[in-house]
Amino acid sequence: MRPSSQDIMGKLGTDYIDAILKNLTYDHANHLVQMRYGEPGEGETESDCIISFRDCFSATFNKWHTGLISFFFHDINIEDIEIDGIQFYKCTMVIPMMDCQITCLTIEINT
Repeated sequence: MRPSSQDIMGKLGTDYIDAILKNLTYDHANHLVQMRYGEPGEGETESDCIISFRDCFSATFNKWHTGLISFFFHDINIEDIEIDGIQFYKCTMVIPMMDCQITCLTIEINT
């Protein structure tokens, strides 16, 4: 059975997130977006959270700076939507200096 958007939000514990965005990739060929976030520090750690957005219908990323500053991830909103009779997740993330919206069929969380 497909988990609801509220179930996924509960698993993320999204009361408030204040973490550095360590990696955000979009694989167009496989319709996959992956993001990694966690505590500031050098490189990737075992305590990082990894979210995989699979079977993406759309993914939009717009950023407003070109410098080498870090992005911080503050919040995610996930809602259930229907497009042409198919249930999708619509994900909007709060990342200062970047708009990020993803519409996908499945979401996997590794914490």
